[in-house]
Amino acid sequence: MKKSVNLGEDNYLPLALSIYVDSMETPQGVLVLLDDWQKLKSSVDTKSPFYKLMSKLTFIPFHERSLNEKSESLEGKLREVEEANLAKGSFRTYKNELCISTDLFVNEYADRTELVSVDARSGKISLIKKIS
Repeated sequence: MKKSVNLGEDNYLPLALSIYVDSMETPQGVLVLLDDWQKLKSSVDTKSPFYKLMSKLTFIPFHERSLNEKSESLEGKLREVEEANLAKGSFRTYKNELCISTDLFVNEYADRTELVSVDARSGKISLIKKIS
């Protein structure tokens, strides 16, 4: 009696899809490779036992993740904090095409965006122009 059938798909080689079958060769389930979970997880109900099991099996502690993985996992939380800070009157600073010298920066507030100059010695910020 067969327990599984492996289907080699040209588009997915060297991986094989394993289908578990019963004694009548009726499909009963498939083997999901842990490496494929990241591609599948967005289409699975987060409350399902399957999702919970796969999340446990693929969990990597934060300190063991690559720098890129750490950045991706923190990106959403950082956006939330940035938005909360903007709502409280803080600002976000970045450079864009308007920043044609090393002292120029864009300060983005909840209600406006400004091009500013920052004196590296004193830290004094001078408004150059309101962008919006």
